[in-house]
Amino acid sequence: MERDPLRLAWKTKPLRHVFGFLLLTIAGLFLLLGFDLVRIVVDRALAGGEVLEATSAFLRIAITPFGTVRAEPLVLFPGFALNRSAFAIASIGGVVLVPLLIALTLTVLDWIAVGIGAAVLARIRAAILDAVLKAPPSAQDEVETMTALGSVTLAREGSILGSALFVPVRLGGMVGLAVAYVLATDWRLGAALTVVLALGGVVNAHRLALRVNAVKARHRDGETTEAALADLRHRVPAVRAHGTGPYERDRVRRAMVSGHRPVETRERRLALTESLAATVLMLAPLTVLALGVWLTPDRPVTAGAFAASILAAGLAAFGVRELILWQRLANRAHALLSDVAQGLIALHPHDQPKTPAPLPKSGALVAQGVSAYDPATGTRITGVNLDLAFPSHVALVGDGDSGPRVFAALIGGQLQPSTGHLAFGGADLAAIDPIERVHRIALAGETILIPGTLRENLLYGAAAPEQDIERRLSEAIAVAGLDRLTHARGLSGTLNPKREPEIAAALVESRRAVQTALAREALDHFVDPFNAERYNRYATLGENLLFGKAIGDTFREDRLSGHPFVRAILEAEDLTKPLARIGLSIATSMIEIFAEIPDGHPLFERFGFFSATDRTYFEDLVERRTERRRGVQTGRDQERLIGLALRYNESRHRLGLLDEAMEARILSARADFTRMLPVSLQPAIEFYDQNRFCAAASVQDNVLFGRIASDQAGAADAVQSVIRRVLTERGLDAEVSRIGLNMPIDIQGNDLTLSEIAAVDLVRCLVRQPDILVVQRALDGLPGPAADKLVANLRRSRVGQGLILVTPEVTAAMDQPPFDTVIRFERGEPVAESRVREREAVPA
Repeated sequence: MERDPLRLAWKTKPLRHVFGFLLLTIAGLFLLLGFDLVRIVVDRALAGGEVLEATSAFLRIAITPFGTVRAEPLVLFPGFALNRSAFAIASIGGVVLVPLLIALTLTVLDWIAVGIGAAVLARIRAAILDAVLKAPPSAQDEVETMTALGSVTLAREGSILGSALFVPVRLGGMVGLAVAYVLATDWRLGAALTVVLALGGVVNAHRLALRVNAVKARHRDGETTEAALADLRHRVPAVRAHGTGPYERDRVRRAMVSGHRPVETRERRLALTESLAATVLMLAPLTVLALGVWLTPDRPVTAGAFAASILAAGLAAFGVRELILWQRLANRAHALLSDVAQGLIALHPHDQPKTPAPLPKSGALVAQGVSAYDPATGTRITGVNLDLAFPSHVALVGDGDSGPRVFAALIGGQLQPSTGHLAFGGADLAAIDPIERVHRIALAGETILIPGTLRENLLYGAAAPEQDIERRLSEAIAVAGLDRLTHARGLSGTLNPKREPEIAAALVESRRAVQTALAREALDHFVDPFNAERYNRYATLGENLLFGKAIGDTFREDRLSGHPFVRAILEAEDLTKPLARIGLSIATSMIEIFAEIPDGHPLFERFGFFSATDRTYFEDLVERRTERRRGVQTGRDQERLIGLALRYNESRHRLGLLDEAMEARILSARADFTRMLPVSLQPAIEFYDQNRFCAAASVQDNVLFGRIASDQAGAADAVQSVIRRVLTERGLDAEVSRIGLNMPIDIQGNDLTLSEIAAVDLVRCLVRQPDILVVQRALDGLPGPAADKLVANLRRSRVGQGLILVTPEVTAAMDQPPFDTVIRFERGEPVAESRVREREAVPA
């Protein structure tokens, strides 16, 4: 990659640079025009009462030859003949208009520079992205370095990249035009200005160098002081024991003074140079003024020419200073690009051939003297020599630390051999294109969840025709055993009846069929139906109060206790104090139950009524209530306690805080809530209706029109089995699974079990239909029967194709039909177990 920011910017967008240089040329012409207009305006202003010519030449350009005194000027452009009033209007209007035109031109130039910078940044990041994606597994440190360079560091320096060429040309052009104008006015003025600017450039460059040295000296001073104080901390016990405090104070003081002395020296030099640099640049316009006054008797120069020359000298001095500062930024960008280039070289696999070898569909997997180390687990395998014919089914047996997972990762391309050679069908696996390799030899290993829906996670990396992807996905889900998960997530999901009215109507129609089936199988006692006249035992107190689902944030559960209308209903039913007492009992119980559980523990986050950040607040609240101190009856306390009560569910939390009388009072408040709800608040809630689909409620709540008894063993499985059977009979099961697939997933995996997370990666591999499937972790955490069933599904789906299975042991159920090869790993070394059986002919 190009390391010079100037060449990199030019190569990225050369045509835009050409257009930008054209704009800079136009801006330069406007600048020269501005200088001359200043001369004209000042000369006419100082003419005062003198008689002015009736007509004058506007924008006349003439140069006096060098080395001559009172010679006739050389006219380059005769200008425009204007009368006295038109000349005044044109000159004064031009003085005002020229800066605006220059600003407009430079604004367009800056827009172009922004586009160039974005293109350069995108080019660098694309190179970094390609290098990271193609980096070998052993280059993780280099990958971290490159990602850091390509993110924060590159973004910080990105503004320099687009202007890498424009800024020096703009500043250098401004300095050159200013000096040229002064030279055209009088060559001696121009020569003096050039000398002063050159001296100013040298001094300013030296000032920047001294500033860098001063920063380095401060860093060294800090390191010296840190070392001295660290040594003092180490000696503190000896100081106390032997009374050497004065000695140590003097020793550390001398070390600090000695370390700070270079800083002091450099900062004094810097202060002198700073003042000298500013003085030299200030001398630029003053030199023109002084020399012009001194030369006036020999060669009359008008006051306007003096004013324009002084303005030009000031702009030239400013340009020199900015040019030096820009050079420092350019050097920093050059260093960054050099680091990026070196990082790209480090990430590039030097031993990879330019033309990757093709990977055959079948052949022998040969390992010759392979050794490898997995830094993540600290596991190592050594001396692996194997010859496995594929397609076949192979089992790698052993515990997690004995080596089968490391060997599986080698085959799948997640690790590289430390020594030895790994080939398939005669092709070196290290020489295979990484993308082709993972599509032909798929590894179901560590699952990395991505933000998005469950479907997007399952199809991550899939490369199949659109018309074939749905079939592959459904088959892979069935093999991996995730069909129950997708259906369950679909039941817990929601459906928009406006977008899919037919499905919503079908689900409402299936409601009666589900209720009939539950009654027929004597399972209806597992469901407490929604009824406006009854308290639902398996809903929270707040849900019973609403008898519906909130839409938006107005009646959201955590805001319910603070809503004015809800508080008015509770006050009218005299429920405020009883609910506050229930909330206090909940807070007291939660504090006692979780007293020994630290903040952030999964149990606390899952079962606690309040977050870890609110824990100390409720502890203080309970303590104040217990001691009956003044000020405990605050409105905020009462609101928070009522909020706890509204989230209470007797069947789930079982604290014995609800009785029939309280339930009756909640039902009475529900009636008032429904009857008195203002029209303005009606869009914020959707009430349950036996004949309508509730868009805010889950699909399961709509199908059951009730809640499953959470306190009865087996209720959820039994009821959901009936729901699935009824929906399948009505052709709705696939729609529910689709809803489940389209639900967002928690990238931390908190809404999935460990086995389900592992199955996600397995589905990703199955959808690609690889030649060899390496199953590394899908059996982790599965009970025996579930593991046997998954292996049976895998082997049935992979008939005639390669399968490598990592398992702690091969059970009798897994070994039907027997594996072609079983390899046991002991202390990181493989021991092959022969399987002699007559191979059946299978289609390729």
